[in-house]
Amino acid sequence: MGNPKPKPPASGGLPASESLWLPPHYGGELRKKGGLDKTVYWDVEEVVDFIFPRRYQPTYHAVACDFLALVLERDYVMKKDIKDFLKAKNYSKSTLENKIIPKLVRFGLLKREREITSGLGKGRALILSESLTFSNYLERIGFAWNMLVSTSRKKKVKG
Repeated sequence: MGNPKPKPPASGGLPASESLWLPPHYGGELRKKGGLDKTVYWDVEEVVDFIFPRRYQPTYHAVACDFLALVLERDYVMKKDIKDFLKAKNYSKSTLENKIIPKLVRFGLLKREREITSGLGKGRALILSESLTFSNYLERIGFAWNMLVSTSRKKKVKG
C-alpha cells in the first residue's frame, strides 16, 4: 500500500527576502500607479509596493514606507533615530530590524554603515542612509535587455 498522504517535497522556491514583486505591466495594479509613463510621479508608497506589496504584506509595506520617508528627509539615521521612530509609530522593533531594514539594504534602497569609533566601547553605531543602488541595478537589467532586443531587431532587418 502506498502512502495515502504523501508529504510534498520541500520547496526550493524564491525566498521572500530576495523577491521583487512585479505585477503584470498591463494590469490594474500598475495602472493605478499611472502605468509605465515616466512622466507620472511615483511616491515612496508606489516604489515600496514592488518590494513589500501592500496587497500581500500590508504591515511591512506601511513600516517600510514610513521608515524610508524618515531616511529620505535626513542625511542619515542612527540607532537613536530608529528607537524614536519605533516609539512614535508604535511599530515592532523586530519587524523593522529583522525584515524591513535587511531587505531594503539587500535591494539597495538603503546603505548600511558602521560608525568608526576609536574607543573600546560596545560595537560601532549603525548608520543608515539612502542609496541609488536599487535604481542602478534595475536600470542595468533594463539596459541589457534593451541592447539584446535592439541587436536582435537590427539583425532581422539585415537578414
